[in-house]
Amino acid sequence: MSKYFHPGPLLRSAYYGNRWRLKQLLGIKDKPHTDVLSSGMSSAVARYRRICQTLLNNLPDREFMRKAVVSEIGCGDCLAAADMMLALGAKHVHLVEFIPMIVREQHREALESLIADESLPNRGDVLADGDPPRLNADQVTFHEGLLENVRLPEPVDFLYSFDVLEHVEDLDGFFAYCGEVVRPGGLMMHKFDLSGHGQFEDPMPPLDFQTMPRWLYECAFPKYNRAVGNFADQFLASMKKHGFIDLNIIPIRVAEERYLDEVWPHLRTEAHRRDKQTVALLDLVVTAKKA
Repeated sequence: MSKYFHPGPLLRSAYYGNRWRLKQLLGIKDKPHTDVLSSGMSSAVARYRRICQTLLNNLPDREFMRKAVVSEIGCGDCLAAADMMLALGAKHVHLVEFIPMIVREQHREALESLIADESLPNRGDVLADGDPPRLNADQVTFHEGLLENVRLPEPVDFLYSFDVLEHVEDLDGFFAYCGEVVRPGGLMMHKFDLSGHGQFEDPMPPLDFQTMPRWLYECAFPKYNRAVGNFADQFLASMKKHGFIDLNIIPIRVAEERYLDEVWPHLRTEAHRRDKQTVALLDLVVTAKKA
């Protein structure tokens, strides 16, 4: 058995993944949860700060945000990025998320930490005044569902996501709708992570999960509860297909050359159809303009 195959994490993933799959078949809804906030305030604030700083550092043009209609795809329990967009001058932010958004007092507490950070423009505009905390309905609208199944009420000037695209099952459906909803001349920015997720994250090497046969991976990881395992070129090709131009690829993290050479013979067939530079891309930001 290859040292890159990890039966323990695979079995644990299969248990939790198929328990989720069974609940879906039986119509048992998951309880609304806040994955990041439930891990503790300090770690939540650290993640929210990283999201905001990554987006801010890679925005093609901050002035473009003034009076812009914006959409964030897959916001999870994070309101920090939407709040930052409003602080940069956005007119309205449409939040799209697969699970319900339950606004809590912890959201206000997390935002206060970011507002105090002088390196970020956050002001807390995403929440309305008063208690209990709630979204500022004049400037923020929440839409529950997958982007390809949601229809936003207006075209958007700027669409973005953070660590979401690696979970998208239907890239063509996703980017087809992006092509519809982003107005001509509008911008799109996505940061995504193509390394292992869940049980296959650090300290496990980042591409070990790509050594599993596809049928085995799909048995363990049900749809909408996994990192799909696509490669960077598949995202770029779909963006271009649906009318996006001027793609700017910004690598954030790549696989070490020595590790990639060692794991290469064990990777699944789809990896070998690509060059090593493409497979090595683990974390990247892509910006694009709607033609």
